[in-house]
Amino acid sequence: MSSVRVSIRLGGCALLACVLAGLAACSRHSESKTQVVAKVNDREITVSQLNQTLAAINPETLTPQVTREAIDSLVNQELLLQGALANKLDRDPATVAAIERARRQVLIEAYAQRLLYPKAAISATDEQAYYKQNPGLFEDRKIFNLTIYTVSEADLSDPLKTDLNNSHSADQVRGVLERHQVKYMTQHMNVPSEDLPLGKVTEFSSANVGDLLIAEQRDGHSLLVCVTGLEPKPLSFENAKTSIDQYLTRKRNAVAVDEHLKEERSAAKISYLGQFAQYYAQGQK
Repeated sequence: MSSVRVSIRLGGCALLACVLAGLAACSRHSESKTQVVAKVNDREITVSQLNQTLAAINPETLTPQVTREAIDSLVNQELLLQGALANKLDRDPATVAAIERARRQVLIEAYAQRLLYPKAAISATDEQAYYKQNPGLFEDRKIFNLTIYTVSEADLSDPLKTDLNNSHSADQVRGVLERHQVKYMTQHMNVPSEDLPLGKVTEFSSANVGDLLIAEQRDGHSLLVCVTGLEPKPLSFENAKTSIDQYLTRKRNAVAVDEHLKEERSAAKISYLGQFAQYYAQGQK
């Protein structure tokens, strides 16, 4: 069940016009002359750094205490950074490689955001269509109480499957496994519809208490998922609208990047060398 999740999470990002408002002993005159929040030894912490730290905080919850805590966090980071530099960790090969990976990712994301992602807002029509097309996530949303048995895929013999098909509770599933001397691990979970693998939402939406669903995994194990309880928790369009917009935006952005890469790959000269050419050739068969 650890597949693609329908990501429905709320998030916010707001640039604050004046992050130093409310800080004691900070007059308009001094603010106009300095862009430095604090100094740690001989290194400065700037207003820009503080802005970035506070950017994800709701302006309504911004207080002098929150701002002080943000500055303290920056001071702690600076102390740790100075320690790393003093020990020349910026020259460590593994660290250099990690910094380069982070740099590549930042540049890739900046390029995608500025030049590839569509700028138009998701239309209300598309949002409503997605809501109606996915009742299992919204109108028929449920909280599922699940008992999950993890077994080796090799143990799922036909006789075992036949007995499992005749099971109608978690206790009966456990009894079948023990009768067939199958080793298993057990988990109990409460899972809302949106945390299910996207391809399983419809299947779970029509499930009843006592139903057993078998989900295969790639590591040689299978999940025997028994529905032990469910609670209807519908989500209105108004409450789901923001999450739908975020999901459709991410999906549309991914399509835009894929289309761009198809064009770029067709125009670029790409060659695979040495043993990696063989790996690529094998993957193409």
